[in-house]
Amino acid sequence: MIFSTKLGKFELQENEIVTFPNGIPGFEHLRKFSVISLNETNPICWLVSLEDDSVALPVIDPWLIIEDYEVNLSEEDVKVLDVQDPSDLVVWAVVTIPPGAPEQATVNLKAPIVINLRNGTGVQVIMDRYELKHPIKGS
Repeated sequence: MIFSTKLGKFELQENEIVTFPNGIPGFEHLRKFSVISLNETNPICWLVSLEDDSVALPVIDPWLIIEDYEVNLSEEDVKVLDVQDPSDLVVWAVVTIPPGAPEQATVNLKAPIVINLRNGTGVQVIMDRYELKHPIKGS
């Protein structure tokens, strides 16, 4: 399947589509996304909507920012994700890059996105112990 996004056109396999049953806060009406990796923005990837080509969220592996980062899933999150093996899960943190000031970029460690690669289901979870806008520079 070919999808158009604000980052260009991409051919995706069915197993590369992530469904967020509850949407993502701020984008509750959108359910289907995919994570796109671009060489020119590595290690930042893009969580792109497959339903609204104007939505592409920069995301990063949170362990690149804080080595001892911990994600605790609620019982509800485990149920929605249908977790059978924790090794099936991948975690992303949304990056905010101010226009014209990439050196002031921050990462949202408070609300990581968790995806079950086995079944293509995703949720955004809330973690009270982390910052909403953790600076990337100097991490």
